[in-house]
Amino acid sequence: MKYLLPIVMLMLTYLNTGYTDINQEVSDLKKDFAIIKEIYEKKIEALEKKIQKLETVENSREKLNEEKSDTHSDHSEESNFSVEAVLSGKYSTYTRSGEVAIKGFGVGEEGERGREGLAIDETEVIINSDIGDKFTGSLTAAIVREDGADKIELEEAYIESLEGGSLLDNTFFKLGRAFWNIGTLNSQHAHADDFADRPLPYRVFLNKAYNDDGLETSYLLPGNNLSEIGFGIFRGDDYPFGNNNSQGSDAWSAFYKTNFKFSNSDEVFINLYHLSGKAKNGNISTEDTVVFRGDSDLSVINLDYENSYTSNGKFKVSTEYFYRNQQGTYEDTDASTGEVNFDDNDSGYYIALVNQFNDNLSMGFRYSELSAADTPAGLVGSSLDSVSNDPETYSIMSEWKFDSSAIMRLQLNHEKPRLI
Repeated sequence: MKYLLPIVMLMLTYLNTGYTDINQEVSDLKKDFAIIKEIYEKKIEALEKKIQKLETVENSREKLNEEKSDTHSDHSEESNFSVEAVLSGKYSTYTRSGEVAIKGFGVGEEGERGREGLAIDETEVIINSDIGDKFTGSLTAAIVREDGADKIELEEAYIESLEGGSLLDNTFFKLGRAFWNIGTLNSQHAHADDFADRPLPYRVFLNKAYNDDGLETSYLLPGNNLSEIGFGIFRGDDYPFGNNNSQGSDAWSAFYKTNFKFSNSDEVFINLYHLSGKAKNGNISTEDTVVFRGDSDLSVINLDYENSYTSNGKFKVSTEYFYRNQQGTYEDTDASTGEVNFDDNDSGYYIALVNQFNDNLSMGFRYSELSAADTPAGLVGSSLDSVSNDPETYSIMSEWKFDSSAIMRLQLNHEKPRLI
């Protein structure tokens, strides 16, 4: 019995020590599990953010290019080739018959107002095809009526990289002839616009749209919101340069796009564009009587706000500001001005409000205005003499969509292209 108590005490001490060791090991295991849990939670959170970012990038990229969907097929094995035709019938009437020139500016043929009466505006045949799984190609031929005759024009013909089609991740390119990223509306066909005609700045500064032969590359910047930067280089054949005999690349562009999603229904888009080039041979405008030779720089700032207040209802506000600098010479052959030195700036802007009530009915209002440059003494009395007039246009539009392929639009314009 005398040894029993020490033995019991020794066993209790051993058990206590063992219990302490077990507690320590459990505590250490809990800490290790906590660390592992924290690491995996961070990894899962980072993975979720990456997935969300990829979904946002994909959705935003589709949104930025949704107006070009008419010229792109669904890139899948089931649908890798498509042929489409777009027919735009129009009836126009004006209170002042005949062409009414926009004073103070040289305006290209496409920028002039359309023909009066019943007319087929512009008919397009569009061919799209995937090229493997990394590229797509598109060709658009437009049938137009000029000088009383129907002509076929090659409007677009390009190849474009898809995801994984470029050497670097998140990098894309387009090569050929296309409507490039020069202003928000320029990259889409006119029939995809909300209004029946382009606003004044597009008509005057870009002859409605700029589509030249060239190459454009872009890169998607990392971040939660989609941000894209791009650069393009072009021959300079199209207006506002008109270098039909160009031997190189006389024009270039740069752009930056970003968007901010404040909620599931509110989104803001901010886009910056710049187009620069040299009119070596002279761009010809205003009934082929006005010629400009020299350097032309055009900058565009765009701000869009969209509110999707229901599943099929959306309110949109769009505005763009155009600022142009020209250095060279102007000549109005009709006014026999000869070549007059010119170094000045002009500008223009528009603001458009469109409410899509449902899948069928939309209504909108648009205001656009131009500010002409000061008139040099040698151009007084010519088409480039603004007579201190700033052209402006008010537009009211109502649109009914029978389905995704059939649209009827009624639009009323009140224009002040010059002082009466």
